[in-house]
Amino acid sequence: MEEYRSHADSVGSCQCKYHFVWCRKYRHRVLTVVEGDVREFFGETANHFSHEILALKIVDEDDHVHLFVQTDPKSSPADIARQFKSSLGKHLLERYRNIRESYFWGGGFWKVGYSVGTT
Repeated sequence: MEEYRSHADSVGSCQCKYHFVWCRKYRHRVLTVVEGDVREFFGETANHFSHEILALKIVDEDDHVHLFVQTDPKSSPADIARQFKSSLGKHLLERYRNIRESYFWGGGFWKVGYSVGTT
């Protein structure tokens, strides 16, 4: 059951839900190799920042990740994307040096942008 809070002149949900999509850089098919790490790291990130992952889909053929997350309204979508993308990208490139040297010569694991929608 969704929780609602009343304010001075309104009533609303105390949680926001966002659907994020972002792509890996250079579009090399490496997500199946790192999928376990992505799932584990996203879980740890969600716990650390008090987000709840409602769904996570990693699509290597289409080179992107779908993340459906529920969080406090105080967290901006830009902050949430940064929390999930930046630390994980650094972690993956450090852990999988062979992938970094072969496919990610320009630094960074993810493309700069992302797509976000709300529900």
